[in-house]
Amino acid sequence: MADNSAELLERARTGDVDAFAELFEGLRSTLFSVACRLVGPVDADDVVMETYLKAWQAIPRFGARSSLRTWLYRIAHNCALDYVRSRKRRKEHTLLSDEEKSRMEQLPDERADRPDEVAERAELVLEVRNALTKLSHNHAVVLQLRYTDGLSYAEIAAATGVSPGTVMSRLFNAKRKLSTILERK
Repeated sequence: MADNSAELLERARTGDVDAFAELFEGLRSTLFSVACRLVGPVDADDVVMETYLKAWQAIPRFGARSSLRTWLYRIAHNCALDYVRSRKRRKEHTLLSDEEKSRMEQLPDERADRPDEVAERAELVLEVRNALTKLSHNHAVVLQLRYTDGLSYAEIAAATGVSPGTVMSRLFNAKRKLSTILERK
C-alpha cells in the first residue's frame, strides 16, 4: 500500500470512495484499539464509524502536515472525547459487566506455560488498568499511545494536539503517578 498511498490519497480527496476505503481500511484495527481504550469495547465501533465519517468529510482539506495515521489518531481521539462527553450528559456508563470482566480475565495467554503465571499476569494487568483509571485523562492517553500503540513523541503530540515537550512532561508525570498508585497496592 505504501507504493500507491499518495495516489489513493489524491483519489480520495476528489471523492473516490473506493480509494478512501482502501487507504483507511488498513488502519481500522488501530483506530478500534484507540477507541476501545477511550470509550470501551461496546462503543468503540460507533467511535470508529464517526472517525471515518469525519475523515471522509475532511479528506479534501487534509494538508499532510502530519502523517495520515497521526491525522486519523487525532480525529479518533476527538470523536472519542465527544462520545464520552455526550455519554456523561446522558449519564450513561459503559463499564464491562462482571461477567464480561470475568471472561476477559480468564482468557489464556499462549506464551505462558503455567496457569499460575497466567493468573499472576492477569492480576497485574487488572491492577495496571485500575491504576490507569485513577490518572487524569491526559496522562492515561499519553501512556497508552506511547506504550500500547508505540507512537513516537511527535506522533503523540500531533494526535493529542499538544507540543512534544508537553508529551514528554505528561509521560514523565504519568509514569511517576502510576508508579505511586501501584506501590500503594
